[in-house]
Amino acid sequence: MPYQDFKDPATAQAWDADNRSYNPARMEQLDMLITLIAAAYQPGKAILDLGIGTGLVEELLFHRVPEAFVVGVDASPAMLARAQQRLQPYAAQYVALEHDLTAINSLQLPGHAYAFVFSVQTLHHLTDEQMQTAYRFIYDTLEPGGLFLLLDRIAVEKAGLYDCYQHLWARQDRLHDSHVAVNEGATFSDHQRIVAERGDLPLGLERHLQLLTAAGFEAACLNLQTNRALVAGRKQKETA
Repeated sequence: MPYQDFKDPATAQAWDADNRSYNPARMEQLDMLITLIAAAYQPGKAILDLGIGTGLVEELLFHRVPEAFVVGVDASPAMLARAQQRLQPYAAQYVALEHDLTAINSLQLPGHAYAFVFSVQTLHHLTDEQMQTAYRFIYDTLEPGGLFLLLDRIAVEKAGLYDCYQHLWARQDRLHDSHVAVNEGATFSDHQRIVAERGDLPLGLERHLQLLTAAGFEAACLNLQTNRALVAGRKQKETA
């Protein structure tokens, strides 16, 4: 898959029409993420989505948590335009901000108590240094006891195990009529080239956990399906 310019309306439309054939684990992991939010959401609190895209996650979230309020951030006007169309029935329940997350420290958020921050398939475009900055920003944004949820691509780092990834991707393709194995590359070197051509900069799972811990979170991976992970970070509650 070549580099994707999500600011291009045609790219945004194509992604919106088919965002599952390249990642058949997406819907199950999204359901896990929404389950965690639904279990603890309190009316009056806000949820921050870093990478709202076309509003797909919000549509699912509002069905499950009708009283939810979301502040969604995205760098692509084309994606935000599609989100506005999709979320018209929920116009009073979200605010959309256009902002480049590579400069997250200049992001000005509405003044709410943020009990949750989540990001789906967005932060893998950040460098290691930018990710460190993002995790510190997220930690500072969350209220004490707040929860950060990352659902994203992670790096495939072990060349000697690449055949294992390929066999499991092929299994996903048989079960879900998807195209993961071919799109990820036949060999480890193919995979590295494809990731670079996409403009992706995924970090390894251990590195994510290191950076989250360094930012102050209690962090763990809750679900991992080959190179797609659901990671959680809890900001500690204040002690008396």
